[in-house]
Amino acid sequence: MGLGTRINTIMQAAFFAISGVLPQDEAIDKIKYAIRKTYGKRGEAVVQKNFEAVDGTVAHLYQVTVPSAVTSEIGMADAVPAAAPEFVQSVTAKMITGDGDALPVSMMPIDGTYPSGTTKWEKRNIAMEVPVWDPDVCIQCGKCVLVCPHAVIRSKAAAAEEFENAPEGFLTSPARWREMDNLQYTLQVAMEDCTGCALCVEVCPAKNKRAVGRKAINMEPQLPLRDQGRANWDFFLELPDYPRNGHNENGTVTVDPVPDSYGSLEFKNVKNVQLLEPLFEFSGACAGCGETPYLSLLSRLFGDHTIVANATGCSSIYGGNLPTTPWAVNKDGRGPAWSNSLFRRQRRVRPGHEPYPRKAE
Repeated sequence: MGLGTRINTIMQAAFFAISGVLPQDEAIDKIKYAIRKTYGKRGEAVVQKNFEAVDGTVAHLYQVTVPSAVTSEIGMADAVPAAAPEFVQSVTAKMITGDGDALPVSMMPIDGTYPSGTTKWEKRNIAMEVPVWDPDVCIQCGKCVLVCPHAVIRSKAAAAEEFENAPEGFLTSPARWREMDNLQYTLQVAMEDCTGCALCVEVCPAKNKRAVGRKAINMEPQLPLRDQGRANWDFFLELPDYPRNGHNENGTVTVDPVPDSYGSLEFKNVKNVQLLEPLFEFSGACAGCGETPYLSLLSRLFGDHTIVANATGCSSIYGGNLPTTPWAVNKDGRGPAWSNSLFRRQRRVRPGHEPYPRKAE
């Protein structure tokens, strides 16, 4: 119906058509009234597309008879990859598949702490379309890396010999930094973790002059690209990360020595920041979330020096909701410290009175 991934009016029509909560004709009239009231300011064309979606939903409804036995030969994919740690395989995966209630208490962490950086094992594969990089058009500005809500787009620069064992079809181009003119640049997408929001395409400033409407990054169907994308991403993770800057009393020291081939970058602009490893990735935030890019940037800039005191809200749901957490760790197993308290105790003082004395514990 030309509505893309928006299915709210379709689902409303389906619900009221089969539920009997209201007479079907009355329900459809009320849905269309709400559509005009909600989307009228966007123009008549948008209103009519939603009207057509409602009418098309009713016209295409049909009953599905559930057989008494399973006849399909298609099996369910594993909840997590075989390479996942033992705890993720035995506990986290059970929760992901909805079987958490079957876990015995003895399998729960005795002190209530859970491993971090576990969203990378979910591989939800929920995006119908994913971004695909065109190195011939890309200006390596890093805006797509910065804006991605789920940190599924990452870039690295490395010596040419680092790419000798790259999978077939793995794309690179000469790095466009004066400090690193002898290195190769690559931009890769974790296709199985992408939500398909297309913000990367929206923010990309590099237009393909040979193809109208195309940019340096474009959305393509995910399924045909999945296997190649998985191999590319796994290889990408093995490439060296740019050493992260640390701080001493003067704020000038570097934690890891920077190879001469990398030059010395200051992380004060988007182009340079894109090379830093994010320690907040693949969260359960909504597609196109406007909050999580800030957290991803925060984790890039300050790494395992980050301490997060979280207030309850969206940031607690996508930041620390079981069974997985997006706050990740670096190669040394270190990452941001994150804590969230659902409740806080507030002592009230009456005007003109001293605070009540605390009760003995």
